Amino acid sequence: MPQTMKAGSFFCCVGILLLVVSGCGAGGGGGEGESGAGASHEKAPKGTFDLPNGRSLYMKCLGSGSPTIVLEPGENTPGSAMNPLQDPLARQSMTCVYDRANVGSSGTAPTPRTAAEIVTDLHKLLKKADVPGPYVLAGSSAGGTLVQLYARRYSDEVKGVVAMNPVPPADPWLKRVLPIFNNDEDKSEKAYYQGQNDEGIDYLASSKELKEAPSPPHVPFEMLISTKVQCEGESKEYPGPCLKSYGVYEDVEREVAQQWPDGCFHEVAASHDIYADKTELVVDAVKHPCAK
Repeated sequence: MPQTMKAGSFFCCVGILLLVVSGCGAGGGGGEGESGAGASHEKAPKGTFDLPNGRSLYMKCLGSGSPTIVLEPGENTPGSAMNPLQDPLARQSMTCVYDRANVGSSGTAPTPRTAAEIVTDLHKLLKKADVPGPYVLAGSSAGGTLVQLYARRYSDEVKGVVAMNPVPPADPWLKRVLPIFNNDEDKSEKAYYQGQNDEGIDYLASSKELKEAPSPPHVPFEMLISTKVQCEGESKEYPGPCLKSYGVYEDVEREVAQQWPDGCFHEVAASHDIYADKTELVVDAVKHPCAK
């Protein structure tokens, strides 16, 4: 995958998908503690929740209305980074952000970690915090990979998925891109996938988990990737890993989208963090999923 943000790979960004349900409420308050499940919440869940598996995770939800939007941030990024996206979305539906273990205000977990472990944590958190389903999942970068696995493991809970610049699956990504890289880039990319990254995520194991998961469900799935705009700083004369690998990255992510029965693929002229750079576009995508 093109590399622009972190050593080894450039995995970080967001777009959103939401099936607009008639009767969605607007607004809604925060407040500490847990809320009861039901057709409406007077208080959206907010606080630190102790999970049955020993994890302690922080979550903040805003607004009210169904389906609930759950935002999954990029690697080693607290949920608060997605506040610019959460705020406008919360005006039409409950919208939640959280900190994964070892990030932000949440507790710790052993590393390296895998996508399945992280997805299990989120599943337990949503239940513990009594966050009402169904869910629309929107993930940026590493989060874009995690939301795919969540939807495939818990398809009965999910109403839609958006993956923005997700970490590409190790197979076929590494097979196609490593021959393009020089020796240093080759070593960096391999190390990144083996877990030598800012959050200690083992993407080799995670890619295997995704491959062995149930097939993608019949829910709207939108893949959003940034154009070569995100390769700022590189030139055709002196291309770096981002420009070198962009064609492979585009092909692999398009193939991922095609695996979903109701999937679509769009490229956005934006930086890697689409949700921050093109917030209005993302909010509009919430109202019109897979619109051209």
